[in-house]
Amino acid sequence: MQIPWHKVRWQQFEQSIERGRLAHAFLLEGPPGLGKGLFARRMAARMFGLDLGAGGGDESIGHPDLICVTVPEDKKQIGVDQIRELCAALSMTSHGGGYKVAIIDPADRMNVNAANSLLKTLEEPTADTLLILVRSRMDTLPATIASRCQRIRFPVPPRKASEAWLETIEPGRDWSLLLNAAGGAPLAAVRAAEAGEEELERRFAADLRAIASGARDPVGAASEWHRSGVETCLRWLNAAVCDLIRARLAPDSSDTNYLQNIDETIPLERLFHYLDEVQTALARRDGALNAQMTVESLLVPWASRLEAVRTGVGH
Repeated sequence: MQIPWHKVRWQQFEQSIERGRLAHAFLLEGPPGLGKGLFARRMAARMFGLDLGAGGGDESIGHPDLICVTVPEDKKQIGVDQIRELCAALSMTSHGGGYKVAIIDPADRMNVNAANSLLKTLEEPTADTLLILVRSRMDTLPATIASRCQRIRFPVPPRKASEAWLETIEPGRDWSLLLNAAGGAPLAAVRAAEAGEEELERRFAADLRAIASGARDPVGAASEWHRSGVETCLRWLNAAVCDLIRARLAPDSSDTNYLQNIDETIPLERLFHYLDEVQTALARRDGALNAQMTVESLLVPWASRLEAVRTGVGH
């Protein structure tokens, strides 16, 4: 799979190697659905003299000098013991006599103790090691860690470019609708297509329009929505509200036809406040929140054109 928005960033990475100016740590950051994890694996493969192709490859590398750290299935965060084991492994001699590479993904799920444990390795890196951190939320990681990494940012590609690329994946698909649901991130749109989410996206949009016009009970809608998964609901609301805001600020950059005239009836300030509420809920989607109550609390304000959002009533 060719990923065109990676091209310039990959060229810059290659140049840093060729010039002997490779950083010891990189921070790949940007919204979900842009292939940051694929890019990280491709970086690791490059250090081992392997070639996964321009798309980064979907397969695991399986190299003895690659260490991957992620959230354990039975946990909600990356813990300090995982990072201590990683740091100990990086201090050892490599199996192949070359680089040792570690990927922490998602790095924004490290707990405080884990982040503090990583800091010493960042401050005093061992020779021939490369540490790659991947995060999708910009308000995470201590500044002491982020400042010690070379940052590679992955912005959402231009809408028309994304749609053109998606058409090469599967011509004729309703990629515009799926991009709306994915917040403009092409790979997230591909995953939504694979899951057959077009009909779900249409139902969410229809329900939101109906709630805003008084034709749909928000509590009843929330009862149905949460069965699709709270993260799916929050992701869609986040993308929809971002689209409404973009339609106000840059009309040519967004497609809000699926939401019809909602954007004309709600003050922009309320949309920004509401977006804060949605993103706060997204940041807390770790099981601590009741799924149905979370979705309900975010749908109810639409019945009053987000009037309550200004004062925080009901949130």
